[in-house]
Amino acid sequence: MTGISLRALVMTTVTNPAEAARQLLALKLNRETLWLGLALAIVLNSLVHVVSNMLAPLQDPDLQALAGSLVLYVVLAGGSLLLSIAAVYQVGRLLGGTGSFEDVMILMVWMQFFRVLVQVFSLILMLIMPGLFAVLAFAAALFMLYVVVHFIDQAHRFGSPLKALGVLVLSALAIAVIVIVLLSLVGGPMLGTPAYV
Repeated sequence: MTGISLRALVMTTVTNPAEAARQLLALKLNRETLWLGLALAIVLNSLVHVVSNMLAPLQDPDLQALAGSLVLYVVLAGGSLLLSIAAVYQVGRLLGGTGSFEDVMILMVWMQFFRVLVQVFSLILMLIMPGLFAVLAFAAALFMLYVVVHFIDQAHRFGSPLKALGVLVLSALAIAVIVIVLLSLVGGPMLGTPAYV
């Protein structure tokens, strides 16, 4: 990544996520580069997910077949990431944020690369210390939440992590509503029920 050492950026993300976000925003990457990064991040996350399911398969064979599908996970991961970026951007702007779509995108894309590192580290721990895996996975999830809040705060220039947390919560609710609506539209006809009531 131009002008930034990836190793240094990873360490800064761990120790000072707000500063890492500022460094990423200062790069001013064009949209084409961001879309390429997003596609690569989705593929890497999907590969790690499939490997994880191979090492720790689900008990239900049908669910395991779905969870182990690389193509399905790429589609789901890509769709959810795009929804997340759009939601964080729109909700943040509604709450007075000044970040651009590209600002939100570069930080969310970096979060996906960072997530790959966390997942790989978690897989190694699962093999070495399976008894502590659940505790460590929970701690990692909390830490990722902490990083995301600071990233949203920097993207929208709020100067308030609490407000950024509000954006995250409202974005999650907005995504949930969209998913429910889509499922009702698609699932209704599939189940033989009216799509509109």
